[in-house]
Amino acid sequence: MKRVLIVEHDRLHRDLIREWLEQGGAQGVCADSVTAAPAGIDAILIDVVSQQQAHALLRSWRCAYPHAAIVAASGRFFPGDTANDAMARRLGVTRVLAKPFTRGDLWAALDLKASPSTLRSARRS
Repeated sequence: MKRVLIVEHDRLHRDLIREWLEQGGAQGVCADSVTAAPAGIDAILIDVVSQQQAHALLRSWRCAYPHAAIVAASGRFFPGDTANDAMARRLGVTRVLAKPFTRGDLWAALDLKASPSTLRSARRS
């Protein structure tokens, strides 16, 4: 099971993202700082407030988890940025994700694939 670290300041968003990750077959783990972050993380979803502050924030997480995929999510990104590999490279992340995003957008950014039974139960909730 893929372990995804969620770095999101809004509790409601954190809870929704964790639920979506579990529906996608991953385990969502939360941490507010690098020092409080657990071991064994495969990917990190980081809320980025602005591109200007992104580099320092992302650098600290990259140092803590050098082998993890990093997805930067922000309301400052545009939907077209999601497919923009140049922006991801410039920020030093695996992918960028524009907020608001859907469960499908999240799963695609993290390469998650849900089973048909998971999809059926997710539609009912």
